[in-house]
Amino acid sequence: MLSRPGAFALSTTVLLGSALASGETAIITVKALTTAPLLYANKPVTVTGRFRGRDDARNAPSSLAPLNRSRWDFLLNADDATVWVSGIRPAGWDFDLDPRSPADARRGQWLEVTGTVRVDRSGSRCAFPCQRMWIEASDLRPAAAPATEPAILRRPALIAPAVVFHDPIDDEIDVPRDAAVRLQFSRPVMPESLSGRIRISYASPRPIRAAPIPKFTALYREPTRSVIIEFDEPLAALQTVKVELLEGISGTNGLPLPSAAYRFTTGR
Repeated sequence: MLSRPGAFALSTTVLLGSALASGETAIITVKALTTAPLLYANKPVTVTGRFRGRDDARNAPSSLAPLNRSRWDFLLNADDATVWVSGIRPAGWDFDLDPRSPADARRGQWLEVTGTVRVDRSGSRCAFPCQRMWIEASDLRPAAAPATEPAILRRPALIAPAVVFHDPIDDEIDVPRDAAVRLQFSRPVMPESLSGRIRISYASPRPIRAAPIPKFTALYREPTRSVIIEFDEPLAALQTVKVELLEGISGTNGLPLPSAAYRFTTGR
């Protein structure tokens, strides 16, 4: 029996519509999403594409104008179609991408993104392309590149974070007693992993009843990948102070920060 033209396409559309109506996550292409955004508005979808940062939006049409919903907004591209992704940081156990990094955008890490499609019709009928359309992501993970992708686009091996700068420097003398301690890392670290793993003590011989190191507060600043440690009271005069980073601190890519220690001596 001959089937009428378009029967398979119609059946596929019906199945897709049933999946969307039931609340199931539709696995679609970026091209399908950008071609018919209103079909998927406020529905859960999963798409796969290449991370393109956010610089590509500078000369893009109005549908891809900067989203500016969060600092982690980024573009996902596949099959000559591009969509914004918001609501989730493009990082995981074995990758850490920066939307403002041209190098990360050029490498084009393949990602699988799951989330809800949002369409902003700006109070008027949404003619294609929509003025505002993005995926409000709830999950993100690495994806395998198509077989046609050149190997050069693979992301390089992960590198563990390390301390690249600290102030005071090692063995510095005559450090002001009220000075803050600053450390900077080569790569982002998990702020919660710092808790309980920064130890500061006096290394000089001390009388039995001498006061211990004052209580301190350590504040992690994500934009500069740095920690600022401030003491509640001035340090004791003419004392050697030991700063230690204990095992257990980890980078956002999951790799551990090597333990480290250095000393400085306070002034009068």
